[in-house]
Amino acid sequence: MTPEVVPAPATLLVTGATGYLGRRVVARAVAHAAGSAATVVVAASRAGTAPGGATPLALDLLAPEAVARAVAELRPDAVLHLAAANPGAPEHLFDLVNAGGARAVAEAVGRLGGGCRLVSVSTDVVHDGRRAPYADDAEPSPLSAYGRSKAEGEVAVLEACPGAAVVRTSLIYGLDEVDRSTAGFVSALERGGTVTLFSDVWRQPVWVESLAEALVDLALVRTQVRGRLNVAGRQVLSRAGFGRRLLEHFAVPGRRAVREGPAAGRPDVPLDLRLRLDRADQLGYELPGVDDVLAAAGSAAAGTATG
Repeated sequence: MTPEVVPAPATLLVTGATGYLGRRVVARAVAHAAGSAATVVVAASRAGTAPGGATPLALDLLAPEAVARAVAELRPDAVLHLAAANPGAPEHLFDLVNAGGARAVAEAVGRLGGGCRLVSVSTDVVHDGRRAPYADDAEPSPLSAYGRSKAEGEVAVLEACPGAAVVRTSLIYGLDEVDRSTAGFVSALERGGTVTLFSDVWRQPVWVESLAEALVDLALVRTQVRGRLNVAGRQVLSRAGFGRRLLEHFAVPGRRAVREGPAAGRPDVPLDLRLRLDRADQLGYELPGVDDVLAAAGSAAAGTATG
């Protein structure tokens, strides 16, 4: 997919901009905006240092009135809602952030009267793992508190903004920085603990760079795309297979001690979360599998070493 320059003038508001995905999204949005009058605004609970080329904005997603006021004053042309409470966070935050925060943002955007584009990020964990592969518009059937909160966030977004796009994605990773879930494994290994990776949980991990590019495109270029769509990597891997690949890539000490085991029987873990990529394919998004990304990185490193 060839990036297109953002038409000027435009203002893009990004929530969750300091997170693993958010930083890549902001970098790409700033690059898209280069040479135009476009402005990228990043939201955080406190206004502070923003990624290069972006403008900071204080925004408390847990305060709907404050969100409404900030969005009304800024009047952005597009909002990319990435902020979330992820697995591992205190469970009470799931409803507050993933459902309530999404609702606050969507309702604030809705009050602008259709003049603002909204793209919100969701997850494959809204599914129960029993009816894969899941179509773009498959109805949610979550098993966990996290999955339920994200499903509620999807509904809130589409009710308040029927023209919004809701992107369901999978495990997000990059090769220059350890992602959040892999970092948890690394920390356990460093403490001398035992790490068991699920051998029967199937996902489609997505390279953070390709996901970021698709999100910016949906927010600023393909603004006619609405409803739910899956944006994930093309390669299906077990959670264990994916985890082992990343631990090997980052040469994590103790990685040989990682064990594999089943998740079957755990009531909150969906086993098969394969996604169909019909709409992503129609849009021409490049969504390489993990092995392709690793191979390309290896080839680039070899070329640098011999160049």
